[in-house]
Amino acid sequence: MHLVEELSPSDAPQIEKLLAEVWLGDAEEYPNEWRKHRALGSEGILDEMKEGYHYFGIRIDGVLACVYKALIVGDVLFGEHLSVSPAHQGRGLASTMYDHFFRFAKSSHCKKVRANILVGHEINEKMVRRLGFEKSGEPFYQAESMLVQAWEREV
Repeated sequence: MHLVEELSPSDAPQIEKLLAEVWLGDAEEYPNEWRKHRALGSEGILDEMKEGYHYFGIRIDGVLACVYKALIVGDVLFGEHLSVSPAHQGRGLASTMYDHFFRFAKSSHCKKVRANILVGHEINEKMVRRLGFEKSGEPFYQAESMLVQAWEREV
């Protein structure tokens, strides 16, 4: 089992590096403009931390290998930006992060967790179904030509 830790402002350069590696690399199923948006720079990451976003990560051999961010909105924990380094995919890091996501929601007294998944992204849809998420509402365009579906699960 990998250790998930809450990341701090001093981790922003490492988060930036991982996001660039993931979103500016081979994530071609997403529109190019959205990929650029997801590859936040350190300044954007720090701004989000100040706005209340929690960043969590897993390090392997001292290197940030996986990250996600979460925002508490009322009694819902919204998770996004789950990003796994291509060099560390297939090791169960995404599952570990979702497990942590649920624990963090519970410890934060949230009643639901929510994530948006690209419509037709079979791997992610299969994972959220396996974890007990259900579709919430109708699909919507999160960006031009990027249809997503909100998924929710009770905590």
